[in-house]
Amino acid sequence: MSDAEHKRETNDEGDFAVLVAGALQRPAPEGARIVALYWLAQLHDARHAWAHSLRTDDSEHDEHRVLVDRVEALHKVRVALRRLRAVLREHRAVLDGDPSARTRAALRKLARVTSDARDADVQRAWLHAERDTLIGEAHREACDIALRLEQHRDAERARVTRALHTVFDTIEHRLERQLSAYAVRRHIGRATVCTTFAAHLAHRVLRASERLQEDLATLAVLVSDPSSAQTLAMMHAVRIRLKRQRAMLGPFVKHHPAFGAWYALATRGQDVLGAMRDASLLAELSTRSGATALAMVLQRVALAHCAAFMQTWCANAEVLAHVARVQTDAAAALQSLGARRDEEALPMEIERKYLLRDCPPEAEAARATFIEQGWLPGTLLRERLRRAVASDGSVRHTRTIKLGPIGARIEIEEETDPVLFAALWPWTAAARIRKRRFTIPDGVHVWEIDVFLDRNLVIAEVELASVTDVPIVPGWLAPYVMRDVSTDPAYLNSVMARAEPSDVDHNGPVV
Repeated sequence: MSDAEHKRETNDEGDFAVLVAGALQRPAPEGARIVALYWLAQLHDARHAWAHSLRTDDSEHDEHRVLVDRVEALHKVRVALRRLRAVLREHRAVLDGDPSARTRAALRKLARVTSDARDADVQRAWLHAERDTLIGEAHREACDIALRLEQHRDAERARVTRALHTVFDTIEHRLERQLSAYAVRRHIGRATVCTTFAAHLAHRVLRASERLQEDLATLAVLVSDPSSAQTLAMMHAVRIRLKRQRAMLGPFVKHHPAFGAWYALATRGQDVLGAMRDASLLAELSTRSGATALAMVLQRVALAHCAAFMQTWCANAEVLAHVARVQTDAAAALQSLGARRDEEALPMEIERKYLLRDCPPEAEAARATFIEQGWLPGTLLRERLRRAVASDGSVRHTRTIKLGPIGARIEIEEETDPVLFAALWPWTAAARIRKRRFTIPDGVHVWEIDVFLDRNLVIAEVELASVTDVPIVPGWLAPYVMRDVSTDPAYLNSVMARAEPSDVDHNGPVV
């Protein structure tokens, strides 16, 4: 491939990264394909990094640095490939047969070759780092096995290069074509309603949560026998589940705090289980090679990792509940972003909300709007009335209905005349709020600082273009932010609303 072609394809991968930002609100079949294409682009980049590392002449550069680059390139190939395969598996229901069975088989073959090479790299690294801490027979055996692994390094490198050339280079464009388009069945005269990718992903995370909790509960029972075949098999199953969760949520970890929390916890768990597996594989290699002293050391290392995982993931009911809560919080956040939609999408209110310790001077310097709003009685349906008096004296009366989860709600609003507002307003006596709002544009966002007049409370709000829009808190506001309360229902205006004294003046701003 020429440099021009590589540059063009790299730009295409950048386009996929942009698409990922809005994938959660796309129809499920499209969102799944976007994520799969994203990991395919990552695999493409990693494949070229591997080829570049092989073109580097060891004699002309620092040999250690060259070896490190090759190990890192192979690791990136393996990670991208593993996550691509995990995404294809987890979203099989909405991918409708794409990619083909032949393509999936080719990816499995490539995974076997790269995994074997990566395992050997990890084993070499462990022996290089730890053999000088070993004593006696274990030290001699470690040196022998390290030498043997070094002798096979070139052959492993050649197998990876051959597999990437004969497998990946052959199927890459076919896989891209299969994932880049899909058919939609439509019924004449009927609105097309689809499940968003976020809703589909929430379902997958919840299903995985149920299975993970079952596995962890079983492990909690087996804690007294960590070396049994059943315990090791269950540990392997948990490690695979955590890998798939990370593959699904990886592109979205910065889109919601709950995603990041679960991804981080899953990463820590996978790292411990991965270290246990690496020690077990090297112990098996040592046993086959007759290095019994080294094998015993490695078995103890594997058991130590096993114990560490048990302690932090399934030691007791409290630990199990914590893991379940973090995972279900991520699923709930996905559900809040994944309301079903049709082609004629209803207007959405998508916002982030922050609790402030005080009103920033920059806000107080802006023009203020006096707002009073109240809610008509209702249980499932609550209509809001709002009267807003601008600094120039102009008055705007509106009626609003909001539906859906916190953070991304359907918002239907219309202006109403003062006569109707006056007739309806008395019905809101039990649920009202009064505040001053300061509006400050900052870049592409407009920040609204609400200073409540009926309690000691200051809130900053910013409306977003999409649920994947991540606002940067401006420097003038950041020192005043106490915490993000976007998902805390206690800070919904409709929840905070309360009855007002009958003598409150509603004819304008209160000084």
